[in-house]
Amino acid sequence: MDDHKHNFSEEEWPFQDPVNQVAFTTTRVAYEGYPILLVSHDEDGDWQFLCGTTTETADAVVACLGCIFERHKFVEELATLPRGWLAWRDSDKDPWQMEQQVS
Repeated sequence: MDDHKHNFSEEEWPFQDPVNQVAFTTTRVAYEGYPILLVSHDEDGDWQFLCGTTTETADAVVACLGCIFERHKFVEELATLPRGWLAWRDSDKDPWQMEQQVS
């Protein structure tokens, strides 16, 4: 991912991964303000931040982890989600539930 600026300090960064780590999301999360309801920290280290409203390839977007954090600060709650685990919630008012992904 290209190096670019974010509007948070280095001290605020909660993840072990670099700020420019690739993350997968949807156009709805990235550009339309939809809440993130499903987070996957894949075995290979990739992160996915999804809204649960679409599985269409055309709606997929690659973003940097820093941009996801900047727009959705609450994801810091999941910064320690282990590789191979999922976190989900029914609405942005509900607490996160977590479990290890089944291969």
